[in-house]
Amino acid sequence: MENVQLVALDMDGTTLLPDLTIAQETKEAIAACLDQGVAVAICTGRTVDELKWELSELPALSYVITGNGAAVWSVHDGIKMYDDTVSYDDAMHVMEILRPYDMRIEVYYDGKVFVDQHVLDDIVAYGATEFPEFILETRTAVADIYAFMEHLQQPVDKFNLFFKSAHERQQAWDACIKAGFNVTSSFLQNMEVNSKTANKGHALKYLAKALHITDRAVMAVGDQLNDVSMLTYAGVPVAMGNAVSEVKELAVYITKSNAEHGVAHAIERYVLGGAR
Repeated sequence: MENVQLVALDMDGTTLLPDLTIAQETKEAIAACLDQGVAVAICTGRTVDELKWELSELPALSYVITGNGAAVWSVHDGIKMYDDTVSYDDAMHVMEILRPYDMRIEVYYDGKVFVDQHVLDDIVAYGATEFPEFILETRTAVADIYAFMEHLQQPVDKFNLFFKSAHERQQAWDACIKAGFNVTSSFLQNMEVNSKTANKGHALKYLAKALHITDRAVMAVGDQLNDVSMLTYAGVPVAMGNAVSEVKELAVYITKSNAEHGVAHAIERYVLGGAR
């Protein structure tokens, strides 16, 4: 096994504690990585507007992959290094698939998350049963999401979707898969739709190549279905103790849960401790 030169970390359920904070142990492990010259990238389904606090807690971090691989950002100069967006025509196709459902549609565009105002006014009913304050703080309201999309006339990073029933989610999931979109999920009744080629693994591969790092020298840590592609790419795939079975099956190592600072333990094992 090559020495790890790039560490890719999912955020929710992985780097973050269950209360969405970052443990001191995790911050110290990431800082120690960077001090050793090992690059660290956040690799998340979130967009830039949802990462302001997290990036302030990790000020030395240089790279962020957002929107499940829709973009790669150089943090300190704000440059988008790479993108793989949903074309406008494809985005409107997704919107038509979703039209029959009373649901929360989040459109990720230009580092922001756009949502219907009426959804934000009743956010708990539309799936934000945990941390509704975070949702309200990080979303940009629009009067009508369909009208917003019709006037936008631009590609979007991704759709983040929340259904009121598993049956409706499955119907929409099947329709989006049939249309060729990249569909994944980060938790129950959630569905995330990217371009036909975008995923965390492709974006991580781009970043590694840009840094002249081989896949064998990349460690990826995650917990959910939207992490499968990056664990498949990485030479050192690590699953959280709280990960879904599909992620654990890919892992060479299952670390502790996010509540037990699993990221810090994985970094200690494969970077700081020199495990081979």
